[in-house]
Amino acid sequence: MSLKKFQIISIIITLFLSIYSVFAATDTTNINLNVTGVICNNNGICEPALGENSDNCPLDCPVPAPPGTVFIPDTTPPVIYNLSISEITLNSAEISWDTNEQALCQLFWGKTQEYKEEVISETAFYWKHSTKLTKLSPETTYHFKVSCRDTNRNESETTDQKFTTLTPPDITPPANIINFEAVPGDSQIVLTWRNPPDTDFKAVKIMRSTDFYPSDPWSGIQVYNGSGTSFTDTGLTNGLTYYYTAFTYDLAGNYSSGAIASATPFKGIPPPLPEEIATEEECIEAGFYWYDNACHRGPKLPPPPPEIEGLTLEDFDFWQEDKKLPLIDGKRIEAKTEIPLTISIDYEKVPEVLKTIMITLKRGEKIFSFLLRIDKEKIKYLATLMPPDAGDYPLAINVLDFKNQALKDIPGELITKEIEVITLKIPWYRQCKNWLYILIGLLILGAIAYFIRKLKKQNQKEKNKNRI
Repeated sequence: MSLKKFQIISIIITLFLSIYSVFAATDTTNINLNVTGVICNNNGICEPALGENSDNCPLDCPVPAPPGTVFIPDTTPPVIYNLSISEITLNSAEISWDTNEQALCQLFWGKTQEYKEEVISETAFYWKHSTKLTKLSPETTYHFKVSCRDTNRNESETTDQKFTTLTPPDITPPANIINFEAVPGDSQIVLTWRNPPDTDFKAVKIMRSTDFYPSDPWSGIQVYNGSGTSFTDTGLTNGLTYYYTAFTYDLAGNYSSGAIASATPFKGIPPPLPEEIATEEECIEAGFYWYDNACHRGPKLPPPPPEIEGLTLEDFDFWQEDKKLPLIDGKRIEAKTEIPLTISIDYEKVPEVLKTIMITLKRGEKIFSFLLRIDKEKIKYLATLMPPDAGDYPLAINVLDFKNQALKDIPGELITKEIEVITLKIPWYRQCKNWLYILIGLLILGAIAYFIRKLKKQNQKEKNKNRI
């Protein structure tokens, strides 16, 4: 083909396209194309100084249409679909969605449909979109919506969506049982107690040992497991001391630190109580231990080592309603009744050789004791108990050493007070004002009743006239 013929054919094709061709503006161009290191800013302005041109930034630098081109504007908003929420955790969630064309999207979210928490905006046009929300609160419902616009500024928006973050696992054990007592008899010991008021309380597991109080729910011999409030341990040996630890547990399997009691079964005349023994010889012979010129329950123990001797009541923390209770005069703690009281000490404050820490409350002639147990993270020794009725109770923290079972008594005092019920006293003039309102109300009701009765009488007279 000669050059002249080729030129004629090219002119004819150009004229044909200028008359009959239709140019449709679309927004499916890959505006994120990165050529020779140039990144389009998609601001609608062609900036050659930044390296933008019609090849690498068609949105900012569109190719001029041939003369006579007919433009069909895009007025269809993008379609948002495949909206999903995944990887929901205690404090995060992944949200993703697709659009049927490249779109620039925003995600609005918050705890209400006002979406006040945050707005997450994309910086480029995509087909597939996703974002991750972080720093959320556990067990909380969040609302969100997605708004997208295409390259021709057509916008679409989803309706309100919502999701709920996960509930944290229950790691809080119930309070210990209350008033745990062991009453000895002939070859038996009767155990009685009160269950804690925790709503998720499930049962009580009682472990027994003849060496010392079991320190966890898997030490010693299990003698009881149930939700009752008493148990008789039979078939025991008279004259042998039995140590019991009662662990409450909840529906999630969390165990309390343990309430403890001990007794020695006997036949005939009951043995004397520690408080009734005045000499060290009689105390040791009865199976108790002598300390600080007095007889005490439990095994005979040597004096404490120096590292335990240095502990004081100030090393312990007392918590109620998530508030730390102050220590008054270095020895007294004031707490409210009917609200769980948590006693703890930092794990680092006690020596590695430590075996057992006990909290003992004295109510009259009765003594109630509880174990402090190491938490799962090995951060604290702690115990949660229900404070007794309003009153002043001697308190003692007993520390035992694992290596030589040395004991230290840390004395204190627990003062419990009933929860104050605030009653508003109405002044006399307000009381008179209230009575005045009541009187006016009665007068209004009386007037209404009077007019109703009068209206009925008039109606009855008219009926009688009509009959005559």
